[in-house]
Amino acid sequence: MKKLKILVTGGPVHAYLDSVKMITNRFKGGRMAQLAGQLADQGVHVTYIMAKDSVVPWCSSKAKVDVVYHNGFDDYKDKVLELAPKMDSVVLGAAVCNLIPMTPFESKFPSHNYKVGDRIPIDFTIAPRVIDMVRKVAPKTKLFGLKLLQGVKHKELIEAAYDIVLESGAVAVFANDANDLDIKYAVTKEKGIIEFKFPQSENTFVNFIIEATKDKYYSTEIEWYDDIDLYDYHTAKLRLVHFLKKYNKKFTKTYGKEKYKFGTVAVRIGETNAFVTTARGKKEMEEAVVVHKVDHRGRKVYTVNQKATLNAPLLHKLLKNDKSLSAIVHYHEQSQDKIATCQYSPPGTVRDANIADTLHPSHKIFQVEGHGIYKLLTEEDL
Repeated sequence: MKKLKILVTGGPVHAYLDSVKMITNRFKGGRMAQLAGQLADQGVHVTYIMAKDSVVPWCSSKAKVDVVYHNGFDDYKDKVLELAPKMDSVVLGAAVCNLIPMTPFESKFPSHNYKVGDRIPIDFTIAPRVIDMVRKVAPKTKLFGLKLLQGVKHKELIEAAYDIVLESGAVAVFANDANDLDIKYAVTKEKGIIEFKFPQSENTFVNFIIEATKDKYYSTEIEWYDDIDLYDYHTAKLRLVHFLKKYNKKFTKTYGKEKYKFGTVAVRIGETNAFVTTARGKKEMEEAVVVHKVDHRGRKVYTVNQKATLNAPLLHKLLKNDKSLSAIVHYHEQSQDKIATCQYSPPGTVRDANIADTLHPSHKIFQVEGHGIYKLLTEEDL
């Protein structure tokens, strides 16, 4: 079995003011260097990008980390984009100096032309986010980012991280506050929040990245399928509309000025394993999609008209495993006590679909850590 290949970046990324002066920050990259070593200890082939004089990764075993040095922002960006397509995943944890001089001095700043107290007008610009460029050059590489703020409200921290998730296509962005670096929050595409407290969660954090790197996703095949009873289909669609209205407040979340829909509904069509559900996308809950088959061995979802919710593989397995179910309602809500809890896995993956195989038949409601709640409804519940 081939080794996973993960690119990790850490430490400061500087910008040049002139040929000898730099704009940088106080971070040395100790935690990211530690993460790189821990991943290597788990058998991962790790490449680590850092500046000279930053903390060098260390391993507790005979494993090693391949270190690549960068020489400032532009060199850092070029090296990340060059190496990313060769990797299974990329973890961008470097502390990038996002204030870049627009016109650096070509050689050393001519201080002899000024006297003490003179003001020197220097224009800065915000550096482009490297994480937003990775998907373009490495669409199949799993992507993780880090977002560090200081002294802000928890909601602001989470939304800043989620903004990066949306724009970059990352699997997750790890958010933390500089006032407490021992707590990280993994913010996912579903705006799920998974908390890691260090040092207790070190192994869990490392495993989160490794398992997400290994994840296999289902693809979609859109094809015409007419072997569905029209009466059963229309009945299922009416029920879908009913549940979408009934749970609308639980589905709707406001992010900035936009309203997004998180969650889905699946309604079985007659006595088959086919079902009607919602379309892919955070604003597409009004669109109904027929999922007439899922090939779990081949990791393929077969739909009639367009792509279905990423939750479709899990929904299909739940309906297939329990013939008494008529509908499933899934919405995002914080964890509740006394409900069966399953470990987080990204929707649309084999791990997520396999949750259905771990449930006890008596569990008609369960939650996925950092994702949301699933209510399994029989005909008597409708």
